[in-house]
Amino acid sequence: MAGGAAALPDGDRVTSAPVALVVHIVTVTVFGVLGAFQFGRRRRGVRHRVAGRLVALCGLVAAGTGLWLTLFLPPTPLDSVVLTGVRVVVVGYMAASLVLGFLAVRRRDFAGHRAWMIRGYAIGMGAGTQFLTQAAWLMVAGSLTVSGRAGTMTAAWLINAVVAELIIRRKRVRRAVRSGGTRVSAGRRGGAVPHDQLGRQIQAGL
Repeated sequence: MAGGAAALPDGDRVTSAPVALVVHIVTVTVFGVLGAFQFGRRRRGVRHRVAGRLVALCGLVAAGTGLWLTLFLPPTPLDSVVLTGVRVVVVGYMAASLVLGFLAVRRRDFAGHRAWMIRGYAIGMGAGTQFLTQAAWLMVAGSLTVSGRAGTMTAAWLINAVVAELIIRRKRVRRAVRSGGTRVSAGRRGGAVPHDQLGRQIQAGL
Protein backbone atom coordinates (compact mmCIF):
# COMPACT_ATOMS: atom_id res chain seq x y z
CA MET A 1 0.00 0.00 0.00
CA ALA A 2 2.86 2.40 0.77
CA GLY A 3 4.23 1.85 -2.72
CA GLY A 4 1.06 3.22 -4.27
CA ALA A 5 -0.97 1.98 -7.21
CA ALA A 6 2.08 1.09 -9.32
CA ALA A 7 3.25 -1.48 -6.73
CA LEU A 8 -0.02 -3.39 -6.51
CA PRO A 9 -2.03 -5.53 -8.89
CA ASP A 10 -5.23 -3.64 -9.67
CA GLY A 11 -3.63 -0.78 -7.74
CA ASP A 12 -5.79 2.10 -8.96
CA ARG A 13 -8.88 0.38 -7.61
CA VAL A 14 -7.66 -0.98 -4.26
CA THR A 15 -5.80 2.19 -3.27
CA SER A 16 -8.99 4.23 -3.58
CA ALA A 17 -9.94 3.14 -0.05
CA PRO A 18 -6.63 2.50 1.76
CA VAL A 19 -7.87 2.93 5.34
CA ALA A 20 -10.81 0.54 4.98
CA LEU A 21 -8.65 -1.98 3.13
CA VAL A 22 -5.82 -1.96 5.69
CA VAL A 23 -8.26 -2.18 8.62
CA HIS A 24 -10.01 -5.08 6.89
CA ILE A 25 -6.76 -6.95 6.30
CA VAL A 26 -5.51 -6.46 9.87
CA THR A 27 -8.77 -7.37 11.59
CA VAL A 28 -9.52 -10.41 9.44
CA THR A 29 -5.97 -11.66 10.06
CA VAL A 30 -6.38 -11.38 13.83
CA PHE A 31 -9.84 -12.95 13.56
CA GLY A 32 -8.55 -15.87 11.51
CA VAL A 33 -5.36 -16.63 13.45
CA LEU A 34 -6.53 -16.00 17.01
CA GLY A 35 -9.96 -17.44 16.36
CA ALA A 36 -8.47 -20.78 15.34
CA PHE A 37 -7.20 -21.30 18.90
CA GLN A 38 -10.60 -20.60 20.49
CA PHE A 39 -12.05 -23.98 19.59
CA GLY A 40 -9.63 -26.20 21.53
CA ARG A 41 -10.49 -28.36 24.50
CA ARG A 42 -9.45 -25.80 27.11
CA ARG A 43 -11.97 -23.16 26.20
CA ARG A 44 -12.83 -21.57 29.53
CA GLY A 45 -10.84 -19.15 31.62
CA VAL A 46 -9.63 -15.59 31.46
CA ARG A 47 -7.52 -16.08 28.34
CA HIS A 48 -10.42 -17.56 26.42
CA ARG A 49 -12.75 -14.73 27.44
CA VAL A 50 -10.27 -11.96 26.61
CA ALA A 51 -9.28 -13.57 23.31
CA GLY A 52 -12.93 -14.24 22.52
CA ARG A 53 -13.85 -10.59 22.92
CA LEU A 54 -10.96 -9.58 20.66
CA VAL A 55 -11.92 -12.19 18.07
CA ALA A 56 -15.56 -11.08 18.07
CA LEU A 57 -14.60 -7.40 17.82
CA CYS A 58 -12.15 -8.02 14.97
CA GLY A 59 -14.73 -10.19 13.22
CA LEU A 60 -17.35 -7.46 13.40
CA VAL A 61 -14.91 -4.81 12.17
CA ALA A 62 -13.74 -7.11 9.37
CA ALA A 63 -17.37 -7.71 8.39
CA GLY A 64 -18.16 -3.99 8.47
CA THR A 65 -15.14 -2.98 6.41
CA GLY A 66 -15.80 -5.86 4.04
CA LEU A 67 -19.33 -4.56 3.50
CA TRP A 68 -18.02 -1.03 2.94
CA LEU A 69 -15.48 -2.27 0.37
CA THR A 70 -18.18 -4.32 -1.35
CA LEU A 71 -20.54 -1.37 -1.71
CA PHE A 72 -18.15 1.50 -2.33
CA LEU A 73 -14.95 0.12 -3.85
CA PRO A 74 -14.99 0.31 -7.67
CA PRO A 75 -16.03 -3.14 -8.97
CA THR A 76 -13.72 -5.39 -10.97
CA PRO A 77 -14.72 -6.45 -14.51
CA LEU A 78 -15.74 -9.83 -13.07
CA ASP A 79 -17.97 -8.46 -10.31
CA SER A 80 -21.73 -8.61 -10.71
CA VAL A 81 -24.92 -7.57 -8.97
CA VAL A 82 -25.46 -11.20 -7.96
CA LEU A 83 -22.04 -11.43 -6.29
CA THR A 84 -22.61 -8.10 -4.51
CA GLY A 85 -25.91 -9.39 -3.17
CA VAL A 86 -24.30 -12.62 -1.98
CA ARG A 87 -21.53 -10.69 -0.25
CA VAL A 88 -24.05 -8.51 1.58
CA VAL A 89 -25.93 -11.60 2.80
CA VAL A 90 -22.69 -13.30 3.89
CA VAL A 91 -21.50 -10.24 5.80
CA GLY A 92 -24.86 -9.95 7.54
CA TYR A 93 -24.84 -13.64 8.48
CA MET A 94 -21.29 -13.43 9.83
CA ALA A 95 -22.01 -10.34 11.92
CA ALA A 96 -25.28 -11.80 13.23
CA SER A 97 -23.55 -15.06 14.17
CA LEU A 98 -20.88 -13.24 16.18
CA VAL A 99 -23.44 -11.08 17.97
CA LEU A 100 -25.66 -14.08 18.77
CA GLY A 101 -22.61 -15.99 19.99
CA PHE A 102 -21.71 -13.17 22.35
CA LEU A 103 -25.27 -12.86 23.65
CA ALA A 104 -25.44 -16.63 24.18
CA VAL A 105 -22.34 -16.73 26.39
CA ARG A 106 -23.64 -13.74 28.36
CA ARG A 107 -26.65 -15.84 29.38
CA ARG A 108 -24.34 -18.84 29.96
CA ASP A 109 -25.67 -20.80 27.00
CA PHE A 110 -22.27 -22.30 26.18
CA ALA A 111 -23.56 -24.74 23.57
CA GLY A 112 -25.34 -21.94 21.71
CA HIS A 113 -22.28 -19.72 22.05
CA ARG A 114 -20.01 -22.33 20.54
CA ALA A 115 -22.42 -23.08 17.68
CA TRP A 116 -22.82 -19.43 16.65
CA MET A 117 -19.10 -18.72 16.91
CA ILE A 118 -18.35 -21.75 14.72
CA ARG A 119 -20.80 -20.40 12.14
CA GLY A 120 -19.31 -16.90 12.22
CA TYR A 121 -15.75 -18.19 12.01
CA ALA A 122 -16.53 -20.56 9.15
CA ILE A 123 -18.10 -17.80 7.06
CA GLY A 124 -15.26 -15.41 7.88
CA MET A 125 -12.74 -17.95 6.57
CA GLY A 126 -14.53 -18.27 3.23
CA ALA A 127 -11.63 -16.65 1.35
CA GLY A 128 -9.45 -19.69 2.01
CA THR A 129 -12.03 -22.01 0.49
CA GLN A 130 -12.53 -19.61 -2.41
CA PHE A 131 -8.90 -20.18 -3.37
CA LEU A 132 -9.70 -23.88 -3.76
CA THR A 133 -12.98 -23.44 -5.62
CA GLN A 134 -11.47 -20.92 -8.02
CA ALA A 135 -8.40 -23.11 -8.55
CA ALA A 136 -10.73 -25.99 -9.45
CA TRP A 137 -12.56 -23.74 -11.93
CA LEU A 138 -9.28 -22.65 -13.55
CA MET A 139 -8.15 -26.26 -13.96
CA VAL A 140 -11.46 -27.44 -15.43
CA ALA A 141 -12.91 -24.46 -17.31
CA GLY A 142 -10.04 -22.04 -17.81
CA SER A 143 -10.21 -18.32 -17.08
CA LEU A 144 -12.81 -17.02 -14.66
CA THR A 145 -15.94 -15.42 -16.03
CA VAL A 146 -18.48 -13.18 -14.31
CA SER A 147 -20.72 -16.15 -13.53
CA GLY A 148 -17.73 -18.30 -12.65
CA ARG A 149 -16.46 -15.81 -10.10
CA ALA A 150 -19.88 -15.46 -8.49
CA GLY A 151 -20.41 -19.22 -8.50
CA THR A 152 -17.01 -20.20 -7.08
CA MET A 153 -17.16 -17.60 -4.32
CA THR A 154 -20.72 -18.52 -3.37
CA ALA A 155 -19.84 -22.22 -3.42
CA ALA A 156 -16.95 -21.62 -1.01
CA TRP A 157 -19.18 -19.88 1.53
CA LEU A 158 -21.79 -22.64 1.21
CA ILE A 159 -19.14 -25.33 1.74
CA ASN A 160 -17.93 -23.62 4.90
CA ALA A 161 -21.49 -23.18 6.17
CA VAL A 162 -22.31 -26.85 5.60
CA VAL A 163 -19.11 -28.03 7.29
CA ALA A 164 -19.86 -25.77 10.26
CA GLU A 165 -23.35 -27.27 10.64
CA LEU A 166 -21.93 -30.81 10.45
CA ILE A 167 -19.44 -29.99 13.22
CA ILE A 168 -22.19 -28.46 15.37
CA ARG A 169 -24.47 -31.45 14.83
CA ARG A 170 -21.71 -33.92 15.68
CA LYS A 171 -21.03 -32.15 18.95
CA ARG A 172 -24.74 -32.14 19.81
CA VAL A 173 -24.89 -35.88 19.24
CA ARG A 174 -21.85 -36.42 21.46
CA ARG A 175 -23.43 -34.39 24.25
CA ALA A 176 -26.65 -36.36 23.89
CA VAL A 177 -24.76 -39.66 24.10
CA ARG A 178 -22.84 -38.53 27.18
CA SER A 179 -26.07 -37.31 28.75
CA GLY A 180 -27.69 -40.67 28.01
CA GLY A 181 -24.78 -42.51 29.60
CA THR A 182 -25.10 -40.41 32.73
CA ARG A 183 -28.80 -41.26 32.97
CA VAL A 184 -28.01 -44.97 32.60
CA SER A 185 -25.53 -44.80 35.47
CA ALA A 186 -28.03 -42.96 37.64
CA GLY A 187 -30.67 -45.52 36.75
CA ARG A 188 -28.48 -48.41 37.82
CA ARG A 189 -28.12 -46.88 41.25
CA GLY A 190 -31.82 -46.28 41.68
CA GLY A 191 -33.44 -48.67 39.22
CA ALA A 192 -32.71 -49.32 35.53
CA VAL A 193 -33.85 -46.80 32.93
CA PRO A 194 -35.87 -48.52 30.16
CA HIS A 195 -34.15 -48.56 26.77
CA ASP A 196 -37.09 -46.95 24.99
CA GLN A 197 -37.13 -44.12 27.51
CA LEU A 198 -33.37 -43.63 27.10
CA GLY A 199 -33.81 -43.50 23.33
CA ARG A 200 -36.44 -40.79 23.66
CA GLN A 201 -34.16 -38.81 25.99
CA ILE A 202 -31.26 -38.96 23.54
CA GLN A 203 -33.46 -37.97 20.61
CA ALA A 204 -34.78 -35.02 22.61
CA GLY A 205 -31.23 -33.79 23.07
CA LEU A 206 -30.37 -33.85 19.34
